[in-house]
Amino acid sequence: MVITSNSLRNGKSLMERALKSIIKPGTEKGQVTKEVIVESTSTPLISPSYPKGPYFFKNREYFIITYETDETALRELVPEPLIPASNHVKYEWINMPDSSGFGSYSESGIVIPCIYNNTPVNLTLQMYLDIEPPIAAGREIWGFPKKNASPYMKVQKDTLVGEMIYKGETVAQGTMVYKHKEIPQDNIMKALTQTQVNLKIIPDVDFKPKIAQLVSYTLDVKKIHFGYEGPARLHLIENVNAPVADLPVRKIVSGVHLMADISLPYGQVLHDYLRPTPENMQVSEDFQNNNCKQGMTRSLFTEEIIREEPLAMPVTCPSYIPGVSYLQDREYFVIKYVTDREALLKFIPDQLRPNEDNIVSLQFVDTKGTGLGSYKKVDVIVPCTDKDGNSVHFNLMSFLDSSSPITYGREVHGYPQKYTDSVNFGPVHDTIKGSLEYSGLRVATGTMSYKHEAMDVMDVVKYLSTPQIFLKMIPDVKGDITIAQLVRLDHANIKVTSAWKGDARLSLVSHVNAPLNDLPVRKVLGGFNFVCDLVLPSGKVMHDYLAEH
Repeated sequence: MVITSNSLRNGKSLMERALKSIIKPGTEKGQVTKEVIVESTSTPLISPSYPKGPYFFKNREYFIITYETDETALRELVPEPLIPASNHVKYEWINMPDSSGFGSYSESGIVIPCIYNNTPVNLTLQMYLDIEPPIAAGREIWGFPKKNASPYMKVQKDTLVGEMIYKGETVAQGTMVYKHKEIPQDNIMKALTQTQVNLKIIPDVDFKPKIAQLVSYTLDVKKIHFGYEGPARLHLIENVNAPVADLPVRKIVSGVHLMADISLPYGQVLHDYLRPTPENMQVSEDFQNNNCKQGMTRSLFTEEIIREEPLAMPVTCPSYIPGVSYLQDREYFVIKYVTDREALLKFIPDQLRPNEDNIVSLQFVDTKGTGLGSYKKVDVIVPCTDKDGNSVHFNLMSFLDSSSPITYGREVHGYPQKYTDSVNFGPVHDTIKGSLEYSGLRVATGTMSYKHEAMDVMDVVKYLSTPQIFLKMIPDVKGDITIAQLVRLDHANIKVTSAWKGDARLSLVSHVNAPLNDLPVRKVLGGFNFVCDLVLPSGKVMHDYLAEH
């Protein structure tokens, strides 16, 4: 290759544009159309968190302890117009070693027998599980109130043992004798095919409720392997973010151990709080007449509160509080590189034009924020221009090590976020190093000389001030995309406290569920490392793909 003075000048100007976040407008629109979006299943579009259903669970194993609890506490936590059927609560552990579309995982949680419009139903109040795809699918399709934790269930010699651990602390511990008395298969089938309901809450970009529904579904049992009952014990421990002990154990009623092959179908809207049917309105009126008299205990989650307050799932211990987030001492390590034009166009919405320089920003971020806690993440950002020629940053995919900001980002603004338990970055002697692992495999490694050259703070402010654009995709209870919006988010109150730049290197490895290398590195332009405070405000809908235009 012959290096000319012209190519040197072009290279320098490209690096200067990258450093100063000057976006050279592209002439070609992205290739992601409305048709592509509505045929997808979830965010991120480049690597959806889950496929289309129905979902089959082979050898799905249950350990269920039914117990009596405090009636007042129970009434306060069951959302209206549901009515607790009694003072009984079911605490469950479930092993799912072979789940189509989701993989292998375990979960634990609380189910409450209730009455809706004189019909028995089981309300799922809280659920805790250990991988992201079924958390995302469960929340976004059916409204399962799922959070990330570490449940497990196993046989220890003569005892069936269940434990649920939240952020290193045990919050539930159950034990049962192992296979003492068989249960008739008819009884098992009746229990497993009881109508189930969830309270599905999805906020709008302004934090107000966008979807608020009771969603019902019925499991399709393909085969029962076994079912046993016997003596059991349950111990619940107080925890603010996994408050299973808010429904204290007064008396153990039964212990059950089952295994079956099951298909989880899509659901149906049983009760719509924001767009009630005439039948829904009649149910609400009957509830008010019969259950809201003076002196009666009311739920903390009345229909009025559900319609009007900024809530998130699970409502009894929300994964996040919809609202403005204040981020302090947020540290970034950003590497800008050039990739292939075809790769950029393939994954960019048609309302945007990727930059002509084919620049991509890969950023490692260490965050502490109000309401979301502390977490690390990796973002893949593509500089673009919108239809009016304004510079924007399109977030193509993100990987985080904490579940709360993932669910906040996906459900409120449409951040294309997935879970990983290994994002690391920080100084190692003379080097800033960042790495990302997914399913135990290293998929990204970035390095930069540590604090070699000071960076103009205003260049950082310009980078952070460029509006972020997300493609928010939320399915309905049938799995069809019902929210498809380009959402704009503008950082506010930016204060940069440290900024450095320097040479950098970036290595990406191909991975089917973390496809960073689908935007391959052709040339690294440089890196910068900075620390700042900023505010994440409410968003704005820039384009609604499903609205009439």
